[in-house]
Amino acid sequence: MKSCVESNCSIVGGVDLAGSPKRPTGIAIVKGGVLIFADKVFYDDEIINILTSYNACLIAIDAPLSLAKSYRKVDIAMKKQGYKVLPPGWRGMKVLTLRAIRLKRILESLGIHVIETHPSSAIRSSGLHDIARLISFFIRVNDWSFMSKGKDVIDAVIAACVAWSYVKCKTIKVKEVDGEIYLLPHVVK
Repeated sequence: MKSCVESNCSIVGGVDLAGSPKRPTGIAIVKGGVLIFADKVFYDDEIINILTSYNACLIAIDAPLSLAKSYRKVDIAMKKQGYKVLPPGWRGMKVLTLRAIRLKRILESLGIHVIETHPSSAIRSSGLHDIARLISFFIRVNDWSFMSKGKDVIDAVIAACVAWSYVKCKTIKVKEVDGEIYLLPHVVK
């Protein structure tokens, strides 16, 4: 992916990935700064089909994109900044992480750039705890019915806000040798 300054990416996605296809995964699409899709899916092929049918060029995924026995160095850096993340080495998290890594590999082979985010940390980094106000600050929403679809979909929309902010060069990046996590910038109230 080109640097955010050079990028002409206008369609991004957010994915709140579940560890198992038996549980719902939230997915959201933003085109030109406007939310155009937000719903639940279950299977990897559904995620891939939605992202490719909308021609997304970048997604922010709420899942670790690298493994460790316990906490990664990037997770420790997040914790030092007050963000509450779980280690990808824990049994339930390992299943999620392996699914995310596999999905990232497939998406990147299709030309879709994938970045890692953590929606609850992105909310905290923004300083806006009213979810509707936060989302409205970063993207335009014409249909708020997604709010009744549950936390998975709301977190996917927040991840899409991170992706859109990334394209606009306005994210906060927490980086260590074993990963990068992108968050929303602090908003002056």
